[in-house]
Amino acid sequence: MSRILIADDEAPARRKLVRFAEAYGGLDVVAEASNGVDAVDLIGMTAPDIVFLDVHMPDLDGFGVAAAIARSQTPPIIVFVTAHDRYALQAFDANAVDYLLKPYDRSRFTRAVERALERLSHGSAASIPLERVVAQARNEAGYLKRLLVPHEGRSFFLPVSDILCVSSDGNAVEFETARGRFRMRTTMESLEGRLNPAQFVRIHRSHLVNIDAVAAIEPAFHGDRTAILRNGRRLTWSRRYATRRADLLA
Repeated sequence: MSRILIADDEAPARRKLVRFAEAYGGLDVVAEASNGVDAVDLIGMTAPDIVFLDVHMPDLDGFGVAAAIARSQTPPIIVFVTAHDRYALQAFDANAVDYLLKPYDRSRFTRAVERALERLSHGSAASIPLERVVAQARNEAGYLKRLLVPHEGRSFFLPVSDILCVSSDGNAVEFETARGRFRMRTTMESLEGRLNPAQFVRIHRSHLVNIDAVAAIEPAFHGDRTAILRNGRRLTWSRRYATRRADLLA
């Protein structure tokens, strides 16, 4: 029986990992942590074989946890879990055996467990080539095709292709569509990692836009631009984010 610890600040994400671990069999979930500091303490107390470690956590992020436990005599095998593939290279620099990119399914979880168990059995020689694992993480994760959005006491599925733009509002986001506006409790950072970057572009700290919804782009002040949507709404395309997608602004 291999001992695993799950560290993620989102309870639904922890529950999903617990379900998958129980269905896999031969895995004992010895502890759960909702922040990095607790994760370090619990790893020291429970000595797990494998840690499923979220990158974004309060107090101490996943890479900070990895650095803290690396000094222990027998550090556990790490599988990083996150919604952002841009952290993949850093994850493997932290000696992770695999990298689960949200949203992942049961079969992808199973492969991560098998890689971790192989590393436990054979040591570092069993590590998988970095480039192959990163490519698989990116290709297999898939992007959201629709969202379950609450509205007037019930929920409905909103195709992401219907979204014109997304605006952040604290711990919630607002979707603007041709049918109206709808809110959902999530963060812009979490949502951005689950939308296809070929379709949705971050143009401002508070705005994501569907490229197909942009009718025109105009110059503004100090290197900023203005994105004009098909419905006439005007949004600032800040200079900071414009440099990331210069191909669209050439």
